[in-house]
Amino acid sequence: MARTPVNVITGALGAGKTTHVLRALASAKPANETWAVVVNDFGALGIDGALLDDAVGTRERDADASGRTIVREVSGGCACCATAAPFVVAVTQVLRRYRPARVLVEPSGMGDAGRVIDALRSEHLEASVDVRATICVVDVRVFGEDEGKAAVLRSELFKAQTECADAMCGSFADAASEAEVEAFLAFGRGFWPKKSAVFLARDRANGMDLALLDGRCGWEPSELPTEATTTTTTTTSSRPFTLEPRLTANAPPWMVKQESDRYASCGYAFHVDDVFVRPKLKAFFEEFVLRRVDVARFKGVLRLGADWVRPDIVESIHRSEGTKVRTRTITFASVAYRRDSRFELIRERGVDADADAEEAAFWDDIRDRLVECRKIPR
Repeated sequence: MARTPVNVITGALGAGKTTHVLRALASAKPANETWAVVVNDFGALGIDGALLDDAVGTRERDADASGRTIVREVSGGCACCATAAPFVVAVTQVLRRYRPARVLVEPSGMGDAGRVIDALRSEHLEASVDVRATICVVDVRVFGEDEGKAAVLRSELFKAQTECADAMCGSFADAASEAEVEAFLAFGRGFWPKKSAVFLARDRANGMDLALLDGRCGWEPSELPTEATTTTTTTTSSRPFTLEPRLTANAPPWMVKQESDRYASCGYAFHVDDVFVRPKLKAFFEEFVLRRVDVARFKGVLRLGADWVRPDIVESIHRSEGTKVRTRTITFASVAYRRDSRFELIRERGVDADADAEEAAFWDDIRDRLVECRKIPR
């Protein structure tokens, strides 16, 4: 039996991996082929899968996925470590049930793509999958003067993600300076062996074509992680895949936490009938979330009356008295997701000592702020 081509789309937190998975689906997937996306969230609530579900419209449970895209979520840690076994099980089940023509794997932004490739090449999957080119999505703004973004460059994880990639895609080039763009291109072209492609998302109108995805995977196998070398990750639930919360309208949200040595996250799920007030929700993001230095990433799908939205950050650059100033605001993009409202925030430890010391109180504070953004029922 022919092996199924698999591509890993990796990158740091917030680099835009999900966007580029969608670009690959839109530009490269033949209309008559069934493709699968296995998405791995660090948090236990599973929001990336919900956003992909909104865009592609076919869930794992759908009976007829012929010619479409199905989505499988593996939440509660990074596929390269704590959830390695559930990840292998998820891929195996997708292959057996749907027999897709291709699988795209989107690891957590805190996952080592090399370890994910090792898992795909393990004895459990090697006879079933053909690992093709790995694409690393890089936010080109990390090459700028913003110290918070530039810290990514010093990360061992970023080094591992970029080194194992066969091609590199620069995201957010439209919001970056020319110096940042040039620095990214020089960085990508400086690797040896050379990458099969180093490009900017804005310059590749057709996204990721089949020729790029079908490139050879040059990753050399490494030793699989052992108990001694694997980063320990804990969660409030022992379920290996996406959690399905039990929700009550106009009640406190269902909360699930996830943590590692460096990061911690908390997800909040609200009943489908809970409605949020747009101005209050916008103020919550802009006056609290965007101003915190320890926020590594946030994401969500939330109900605003008849409209359901995801929060997006819009960055603009202007000059004030000769100094370049970046401004970040929140916009709400409409989505088709309708099952419940959910929000997740990932914070970096070691940045805000007060929040580190009172982390449980920090998560409760966010819960209370979200409840205050909710419309009071009649």
